[in-house]
Amino acid sequence: MKNSITALALLAILAGAPVRSQTVIPDKPVEVVPDLTDPDQLKDPSATLPNDPVEPYLLTKENGPFMVLAKTFRGPDSDRLALALVKELRQEYQLPAYILRTKDWPGRSNIRKVPPQADLDVQQASTGVPEKYRTYDEAAVLVGDEKTQDGAAKLLHQVKKLHPKCLNNVSSFFPWREGLGKALRTTNPYVASQDLYPHKPDRLVVEMNSGAGSIAECPGKYSLQVAEFSGRASLNEKDPLFQGHWNLLKSPLRTAASDAEKMANVLRKDKEVAKLGQPVYVFHDRTSSRVYVGSFDSPDDPRALATREGLLKLAIPLMDSNSRSKTLDTMIAPAGALTDLAPVKQNFVK
Repeated sequence: MKNSITALALLAILAGAPVRSQTVIPDKPVEVVPDLTDPDQLKDPSATLPNDPVEPYLLTKENGPFMVLAKTFRGPDSDRLALALVKELRQEYQLPAYILRTKDWPGRSNIRKVPPQADLDVQQASTGVPEKYRTYDEAAVLVGDEKTQDGAAKLLHQVKKLHPKCLNNVSSFFPWREGLGKALRTTNPYVASQDLYPHKPDRLVVEMNSGAGSIAECPGKYSLQVAEFSGRASLNEKDPLFQGHWNLLKSPLRTAASDAEKMANVLRKDKEVAKLGQPVYVFHDRTSSRVYVGSFDSPDDPRALATREGLLKLAIPLMDSNSRSKTLDTMIAPAGALTDLAPVKQNFVK
């Protein structure tokens, strides 16, 4: 009988008749979940763990972005256990595998030189004294360099069927878990969420930057911003400059694009600026228009320093109407560091 009380028994109860107890026979045998391993019974790995440097196997921003979390190790030997699994996955199964330590995990750490606290050009975590002694002993093994979610899903089915030999020598709290059956899909935490999924460009921004001299034409990865034209800003919601239709019509944002183009044209035609040997670009978006000078391949390009120093010397002369026929109405202000153009050019990627 599947039910402990049948319809006839229920009628007997209602009638006041005695009811015999019935034995419930389940359809399938009930599996008893084993107890967790007592911490005192956990043994050290029986096999010799590798002593290779872990750094060459650490996860970087270039890996993934869609991956599979294969296994997580905890304890003082977590790095070496993760390294043993990574090496086996690479050598025996030809899978791209990497190590991600908790102390290197973005968002879980305030350690210096660890993304996202680190500079944008930092590709991999670099922990030193005293941080490496104040972090948890935990290391995860991530697998895959998949570019799509579908690719990561197929890889997950493959990884979950694996039973690496190195895990046979590792004691666990969960003795019934064998192999990589508990693997799951994840993403590279070094990759920003806006870079994980297809980007849809803003048609208006694309149209505004379709003319000659657009930053989209810059072949370099970096450029030097010298000016920005935008609207007004205020913390006072009752600021009279923001009240009424006529004040909105006088917003500097209305002329930001033309002001930026005018400055760019003056810089292109100036003989002293031309001696610097760097092109001039303009970028327009919905909130501002910016003027850039130069095309550079690295943030430490020595040509960038020379360009900035030259523009600083020309900032005041470019405003002097007595020395030039076409001068600037706004003084240029070269930035202290180069602008990474990757986020800017994302506006034009289809």
